[in-house]
Amino acid sequence: MMSQRMYPFLFAVLLSWSIVAQNHTYDIISKKDTLGTLQVSKSKQGEHLVYYYHVDMKVKLLMNVHMKYTIKATYDNSRLLSADVNNVINERSHHSSQMKWQNSSYILTIKNKKPQKLETEITYSGIRLFFDEPLGVNKVFSEYTTKNGQLTKIDKSIYELTLHNGKKNRYFYKNEELVKATINNSLIKFDLILRK
Repeated sequence: MMSQRMYPFLFAVLLSWSIVAQNHTYDIISKKDTLGTLQVSKSKQGEHLVYYYHVDMKVKLLMNVHMKYTIKATYDNSRLLSADVNNVINERSHHSSQMKWQNSSYILTIKNKKPQKLETEITYSGIRLFFDEPLGVNKVFSEYTTKNGQLTKIDKSIYELTLHNGKKNRYFYKNEELVKATINNSLIKFDLILRK
C-alpha cells in the first residue's frame, strides 16, 4: 500500500509528463474525402523543445500518389537549433534537407545541392503553428522551402500565411489550439481538421 506522502510526488510526476509531451492528430480532408493523417508532437527533451510532424497521405491524380512527409525541429528557448525534413513520394525520396545552428548562422544542406549559410536567426517556424498560436508573429520560416512567409492576423484567432510563392494558407485557433488549417501550397488544396 502506498503511503500518503507518496501521493504528492506521484501527482507531480504525472503532471510533468502531461507538460512535457503534447500530441495531436489531424485528418487531411479534400472535397469531403479523407486522404490521410497528420500527426504532430511537441516534447521537452532536456533543455530543448522538440517538434515532430508526420504526414501519411494518398491522392489520386493522373496516378496514385502516396506521400510521406516528416519534419523534426529542435528549439533552444526561442531559437531554432536544427530542422530535418524528409519527403517520400511513392517510396522514393523526393526532398530532404537538414539545417543546424553553428556559431552565429545556420548550415543548410539540401539533397543534391551545395551547403549554404543562412545568417538570420529563426524564432518561429511552420511546425510551431500546430502548438503555439502565433500571437505577435508576422514572419514564419518554412522548414521545407527554407524561405519566410508573411503572417497576417485576419480575425480573432484566424491567421493567413502568404508563402514565398504567393499562395495562402489559413490557420484557425480555439483557446490557442490549432483546430483547422486550409492548405493551398501542396499538390491539391486540403484542410487539416483536429481530431477530438
